[in-house]
Amino acid sequence: MTDKRLAASEEYLEPELLSPGGGPYKPRGEGSGPRRPPEKPGLLTRLKMLLAGGLAILGAGLFTLGAVLTSTVIGAIIGIPLMLLGAAVFVLLFKLLSTGPRPPIIFRRF
Repeated sequence: MTDKRLAASEEYLEPELLSPGGGPYKPRGEGSGPRRPPEKPGLLTRLKMLLAGGLAILGAGLFTLGAVLTSTVIGAIIGIPLMLLGAAVFVLLFKLLSTGPRPPIIFRRF
C-alpha cells in the first residue's frame, strides 16, 4: 500500500475548483430521471398576457399614428394628444406587468 497523503510543499488543486460537484455522486437536481414538462400557465396568467399584448399593440399604434400626423400643423393638433395617449397606454402596460404576487418574507437565523 502506498501513502496517498501530500506533503506540505507539494502543490495540489482541489477537484471542486475544476468542476462543481466533483464528488463520486451527483446532486439530486441534476439528471435524476426524466423531467416533467413545464406546466401551462393558468387562466388568469393567460388573460394577463393577452391584455398585455393588446395594450402593447394599442400603445404602439397610437404613438405611431400620432407621430405620423404631426407632420402638418392641423395633424399636430390631433397627433400630439394621440402620442400622449399612446405613452399613457404604455405606462398602464408596465403597471400591469409589474403586478403579481408579493415575494415571501424570509426570516434568517444567524
